[in-house]
Amino acid sequence: MKSGSETSIWHLVGGGAIGMALAYRLHAIGEQVRLSTRSTLPDPVELTYRYGDTPAVTWSCPTEQSVGRSAGEVAGPTVNRLVITTKAFSVAEALDDWGPMLAPEARVYLLQNGTGFRRPGDLPDHVRPLIVVNSGFAAFRPAARSVVQTACEPLWVGNDAGDAAPASPEVSDDLDRLVAAGFLAEWTPSIRAHQWLKIGVNAVINPLTAIFGCQNGALLEREDARQLVEDLCAENVQVLDALGFGGEAGDLLSATQHIIRATATNISSMLADLKRGDGQSELEFINHQLIRAAADHGVPVPINRKIHDQAAAVFLESRSA
Repeated sequence: MKSGSETSIWHLVGGGAIGMALAYRLHAIGEQVRLSTRSTLPDPVELTYRYGDTPAVTWSCPTEQSVGRSAGEVAGPTVNRLVITTKAFSVAEALDDWGPMLAPEARVYLLQNGTGFRRPGDLPDHVRPLIVVNSGFAAFRPAARSVVQTACEPLWVGNDAGDAAPASPEVSDDLDRLVAAGFLAEWTPSIRAHQWLKIGVNAVINPLTAIFGCQNGALLEREDARQLVEDLCAENVQVLDALGFGGEAGDLLSATQHIIRATATNISSMLADLKRGDGQSELEFINHQLIRAAADHGVPVPINRKIHDQAAAVFLESRSA
């Protein structure tokens, strides 16, 4: 691996559970990290990390705020590697802030749930956007500056072109560093399939936990929720098949049940959004995308539509409360 230098800094945008867990694991192997959030943080900021039942570690995380640039300005860092761990509805703002600071051939890793959050021209032509699908790496925040990681499963990395291998040695080096930090990072030419498989799972777990107001594990403990998990998975398999991903889907119900059990004590990202109370959710990027794909391919998904509408109503109520 390359020695630490300005060009090897991991600029992590998003102070949620995934961003904080990434920051700690990379820091623990000697990588340089800079964490950026919407709110201004002390530099450094004291954060606490715990993996499962292991003892918690408090550490000092360097931080950095985007200062933005207008044409001709040179203020702020030049960014070679940017990792966006925000919610899907915040990606546009993050890219507006950080895009002008990206170096030629910079790597931008997008770790969002769902799809449909990119805009035409939101990144310079010389930048390499990379999609990261987190199929089971799970963490939650018990407090504002504390994170508990509860599962570590593959981080699939790929690009829109579906390249069979990373397009540059820098990307390969990034994957090596992630593996050294304990992440199961792997390049795939089938990133769209992984993305839609995750949508198929998220479109079940996320809205149901928001509707029932429960931890993930309760979805298999409550009879009414367990039946909805089965019914939604049955519809979602049909959508994935229509999209050409049926072979990769395998047993979507078993995969969804596995994720629920592996993250049983977690609250989903959508329930966390609901608890925040500002009405913002990722329904548009997860459930709506699946429903729209179903409509495009003539696949009836009445249960998905019902659950989407119920979850949307819950978020609307939280905003008006």
